[in-house]
Amino acid sequence: MFARLSAACDLLLAPFAQAGEDGDSNVSSAPSRGPDRNQDIELSVEQLCLGGKADVVLESSVQCQECEGQGFHERGHNQLCTHCQGTGRVRNGRSSERCEDCDGRGYTRRTRCLHCDGTGREISRRILVVTIPPGLLPGDELRLEGEGYAPPIGKGAPGDLRLRIQYKPDGLYLLEGSHLVLECPVSAFILLGGGRVTVPTPFGERQISLEAGLADGREQWIPGAGIPARGKRPAGDLRVHFVPVLPTVTTSALVKHYRAIQAEIDRMPLDTLPEQGLWERRPKTGT
Repeated sequence: MFARLSAACDLLLAPFAQAGEDGDSNVSSAPSRGPDRNQDIELSVEQLCLGGKADVVLESSVQCQECEGQGFHERGHNQLCTHCQGTGRVRNGRSSERCEDCDGRGYTRRTRCLHCDGTGREISRRILVVTIPPGLLPGDELRLEGEGYAPPIGKGAPGDLRLRIQYKPDGLYLLEGSHLVLECPVSAFILLGGGRVTVPTPFGERQISLEAGLADGREQWIPGAGIPARGKRPAGDLRVHFVPVLPTVTTSALVKHYRAIQAEIDRMPLDTLPEQGLWERRPKTGT
């Protein structure tokens, strides 16, 4: 009775077992895909804002061409092992161990491949020209299909190249999120009397009008002059920090103007120059 039930069960499950075998066969025969390659790429402010082209160096370990991957060259006669100097032993810290190049004999017909240092592998480098879209920020990723590693076993498509964006400082701009910060020296006389200042941006020079005011540092924002918009991320701004500077040389003409300005200031209330006003109001000694 049990034998008949077991046979009936096997008959019912046979189609499912065959389907499972066919499925396994399809999976094993499917071409494998190589792993992705992860690499950083440094971009300047101009490249982040304007995009363009960038060279990426890809390094891969390949078979040494000098020794065809063996790690050694075969000679026609025995010779002293250069790795152990004929002793058959090599130092390993405070102890010694058998020389692998000559198998401890001190002589060999094989000489270590100097090109690959006996590894049988060498580094192959190729340059990939990458198109950089504008509006990238540090931490973003560019994915290039098919530029990754080849499958380790069998045939199949290579993986992808995943480039992580890094910021390369240029000494002119600071990057704060999608905003740019620029420190711009400006004559203290322009800050006092007002005037126009030329400011560099990644998209070209801009003229900014400064109103008359105090000769201290001030900031001005230029909307949309930062990192461009990308996707749902809005464009950044350029924050310009104006730093007052004074002339380092003088002329007789400038001295004449300086004295005229000082004479005008002397006719004004002491509060025009607060520090000087406090000095003038200080308690007098000996009185």
